[in-house]
Amino acid sequence: MSARLEKMGNRKTVKGKIAIALISMVILIFANRLTAAGNWEEISAIRKVYRNERRDNDIEVFYPQIQGLDDEGKEKRINYQIRKDATRLVSGIVYEKDNLWHNLDYEIKFLNGKMISVCYKGRSGATIAVERGWPNILTTTVDIEAGKVLRLKDVVTDFDTLCEMLVEDEFEGITKWEGVAGNTVSQNYRYTKQDVEGMTERMKGGWTAGSVINFDWYTDGSRFVIVISKWNTYDEFAIDLSEVEDILDSEFLEKLGR
Repeated sequence: MSARLEKMGNRKTVKGKIAIALISMVILIFANRLTAAGNWEEISAIRKVYRNERRDNDIEVFYPQIQGLDDEGKEKRINYQIRKDATRLVSGIVYEKDNLWHNLDYEIKFLNGKMISVCYKGRSGATIAVERGWPNILTTTVDIEAGKVLRLKDVVTDFDTLCEMLVEDEFEGITKWEGVAGNTVSQNYRYTKQDVEGMTERMKGGWTAGSVINFDWYTDGSRFVIVISKWNTYDEFAIDLSEVEDILDSEFLEKLGR
């Protein structure tokens, strides 16, 4: 009888161990999934500022710095790239002169564990005494996994189609001037289908300091936004990502969670 009870007890012990092992495995798998999903939320951003008051200048640029990456080296490299990109407007030769002011602040348009997209807006002036100045805009999108800044040529796979959609005003003007949005590429920038080739080359060339016109971009996770900027003005033109998925890089879309 005792031997029988002992055998039954051993069976229960073995079953108990198996059950514990299975439960532990399920918990481990679930924990790993939570960690993978949590990485999207663990990454946050803190606010930093670059100032330059030399030569009677008044230059102030606010920019984000990410934190929470397990790889501290990668985090430092990404933050250096973000800072460098945010201050590119004030790194040109024009800001080596006297009595200039430049104020730029940012809005994080999109952030997950794989990508951050930032839009900077502000104003600049030729002298500190000039209060109004002219408007400025910059954008920076970083592939956090790859540790690199993404330019238009990194995410667009068909520039001709993109430019045709722009000149046909399939993108919506979302920048508000005096409280009103609705500018168009065709009317406000006079682009037509004859300009598509030139626009394509300009986009592929990327943002250039001192250029008469520049093309930039950002995303808020649901829209793809093209920024057209001149020396004294700019406009943002947005379209739903579902409308341009065919001409955007699939890996980029995947990292957005599309």
